[in-house]
Amino acid sequence: MNKYKLVIVFWNNYNQSTINQFYKSLNYFKKLTPENSKLTILDLTAFSIGRINNNYIHNDSEVNYLKISNIRELIKVKKSFKNFKKIYALGPIYSDFKSILIFLILRWLNISIIFINYFGYYLKEKNVSNHSTTYKLRRFFLLKFSYYFSRICSLISIFPDIEHYFETSQDRIYNMKDTFFKKILDKISIFNHSGLNKIVRINSIYYDRIKTLSNNDLKQDFIVFVDSGFDHPDRFKFEKIKNQIEHDLKRKNYFENLYKFIKSLEATYKKKIIFCQHPKTDYSSNKYFKKIQNEFETVNGQSDEFIEKGEIIVFTGASSMVNKAIILKKKILYTISTSLGSHISDKILSFNQTINLPLIDLDKFNYLDKEKINSQIFESIKLYDRFIKNNLISKKNIYSYEQIKETLYKY
Repeated sequence: MNKYKLVIVFWNNYNQSTINQFYKSLNYFKKLTPENSKLTILDLTAFSIGRINNNYIHNDSEVNYLKISNIRELIKVKKSFKNFKKIYALGPIYSDFKSILIFLILRWLNISIIFINYFGYYLKEKNVSNHSTTYKLRRFFLLKFSYYFSRICSLISIFPDIEHYFETSQDRIYNMKDTFFKKILDKISIFNHSGLNKIVRINSIYYDRIKTLSNNDLKQDFIVFVDSGFDHPDRFKFEKIKNQIEHDLKRKNYFENLYKFIKSLEATYKKKIIFCQHPKTDYSSNKYFKKIQNEFETVNGQSDEFIEKGEIIVFTGASSMVNKAIILKKKILYTISTSLGSHISDKILSFNQTINLPLIDLDKFNYLDKEKINSQIFESIKLYDRFIKNNLISKKNIYSYEQIKETLYKY
């Protein structure tokens, strides 16, 4: 009998940018596969409640792709899975209404879920209580309710067990172990919540990348803007557009202020500007973005590569890519604007309490004081080593996927 198998579950409606990111991640997932086994993609989108259009194109001979369309095929999969002592699935970790049947199927297949955050520090809100009641209700039902429901169903064995959390950030591990939800569960003895305690700290994928880079890969030739996108779709899950005219005016002001800042930064540092568009954001209908696009080089889906080559990295939103910039010891600036809404601003301000990066308020920006900015950058860089220790590197000279395999597979 083969001992272990690793599968990736497709269960949702994925946009093209998410699929593109998945293609990039496949090589990492293949490194997680146990010996004498083959990574399997288990496509269960046919069992989702609601119409799912899966635009994944499979062309990787090293990966087995199973698209399950009916009960008969599902039974065949269950029979084949009996050859394994343990089957782990990467995602999903919590259910919404559309995916309830998916979770019941995974439980029937006797699959255990693992969760991996290999990026690093997770930018989060701290001042949710300051938001409107409508915002808080939307946030609860979009995030918290599904999570609580799924965790309880997992604890009473209706949904599959969450076998392990692999987490890069020690700060986040502390938060996970100190939630109100976990404290309640600890008081209820009927729940088998051992899975909540199986949290394993691993290195960041950005540390993995550093181990393969040469000095030539890290030429500091550019100022790189990592844009989170004014019209990023995730933003409007929480903050609905109430007035389209007002929203369009905010977009106009935001990009005009951003353009003014970019011009000032270019003139001050005499460096080429690279503007990295967020792959999930539609810029095509934004005429105010054209001013930036016409005068500066803009790229899409290449933030990873250009962060490595940048001397100064500027973030315009709550991007997890800041972890990569920090571990590479880059000079970092953040921009903030009320036009982006309180959800984004709160994340940026909360994160800045951790590492105190220079912060540019686009709404009030007039000119760039180079001496002041350089001084702020110098002071923030002093905090990088502590941040890296707490959030990006748990153990030196080992890849994150090796740490995960050591935990999952007992050969």
